[in-house]
Amino acid sequence: MLKDRYGNSVSTTSSAALAHYNKALDLLRTYRGDPIAALDAALAEDPQFGAAWAARAGLLVQQTDKAYADEAIRSVRAGLAANLNDRERLHLQAAHDWTEGRFHQGTARLGLLAREHPRDLVALQYAHIGCFFLGMQHELRDWPLQALRAFSPGEDGRSYALGMAAFGLEECGAYARADQYGREAVEVDPRDGWAVHAVAHVNEMRGDLDVGIPWLADNARFWAPDSGFAYHNWWHLALLHLDRGDITTVLQFYDENVRPDPDAQVLLEWIDSSALLWRLKLEGVELGDRFDSLAACWARAAEDGIYAFNDVHAMMAFLGAGRTADIERTLRTLRRAAAEPNDNGYMTRTVGLPLAEALIAFEAGRHGECVEKIAAVRGVAQRFGGSHAQRDIFSLTAIYAALCAGMTGLAQSFAAERLAHKPHSPWAQRLGRRAASLSERQQAA
Repeated sequence: MLKDRYGNSVSTTSSAALAHYNKALDLLRTYRGDPIAALDAALAEDPQFGAAWAARAGLLVQQTDKAYADEAIRSVRAGLAANLNDRERLHLQAAHDWTEGRFHQGTARLGLLAREHPRDLVALQYAHIGCFFLGMQHELRDWPLQALRAFSPGEDGRSYALGMAAFGLEECGAYARADQYGREAVEVDPRDGWAVHAVAHVNEMRGDLDVGIPWLADNARFWAPDSGFAYHNWWHLALLHLDRGDITTVLQFYDENVRPDPDAQVLLEWIDSSALLWRLKLEGVELGDRFDSLAACWARAAEDGIYAFNDVHAMMAFLGAGRTADIERTLRTLRRAAAEPNDNGYMTRTVGLPLAEALIAFEAGRHGECVEKIAAVRGVAQRFGGSHAQRDIFSLTAIYAALCAGMTGLAQSFAAERLAHKPHSPWAQRLGRRAASLSERQQAA
């Protein structure tokens, strides 16, 4: 019986297929190259290789892009008709759950697999991403920590579990351990963009620019080449420079690294692009046609309604570009999704739709309404996924809206909170001064 690189039994008898599959596992864990091509090469050697179909389906569904829906369903169906052991069958069932909008159930299956088979790093990685999309912060931390029991120091796979644990620890506020685990993982494999990104999150949450900027800049030569995740780490580096107020460098990173190809059809890249441009918009930066080209890409997804986090970021682009028809289409999509009984329906009702309405209110100059809507859901916003760093855009929007509305108490409250979390952040300090100045002006009036 053949086994994959981590020692898990697989359903193929083809050594050639297994070699391609093992290559795909390396690409998956480092977010590099084209793992789908490697999986397809494995399937060309053995079309009945169930594990390859399962890995393919899982990767496609977690793009949260409707453009891949048909191909994901094809992979699930082909896999279910192929040779499968019990572990591989659970992988396919989890992917099938995702195709039908049962994100929590699919993630729970993967989490169970990862606990029962701690050396199945595909199950762990897909479960980890599922937790990220669903705001399951404790599981994001705990499932990788549990898997570490199965790996000895220096053993293939251990550093990638460490990198996942680092991100989970960061999202749970354990910054020192997150930094330690992330740096240890990167020391083993500097290509590990996910572990690099975990440390970047630590620096972002602390507002530690002097450590965070060189961490990403100095490591880029290892993680950036051939990385499908590079745009996100460049986004993190841009955020740190934005905190510093270096707008020229931020725009350069946007144009050259975050969104180097204005026509690229990578939805996850669009999310980072929307989020960066909206932050710059809050700061009053002249953005040229950047919102226009981004919104033109988002237009194909305006009516997808499969993941509220995506829809809200599409709304940012449409508002920034002034595309009234697409704003209305996306709002209708969110309202339709909010009425559905699936997981995305819940995320849309509780978080996505209120936040989209808040962004619309901000753009229309109804700043008081914007603050109220964001304040009402900010404490539960993790329920529609993303990281603390990503969801921080709504706190920032609330601060700017409160300043614009002359809501002194709220502006000072939000600014004080930010300074408490990031006392060394120049941006937090700038916002604190603006809130104090607003108070002084009102008292003098």
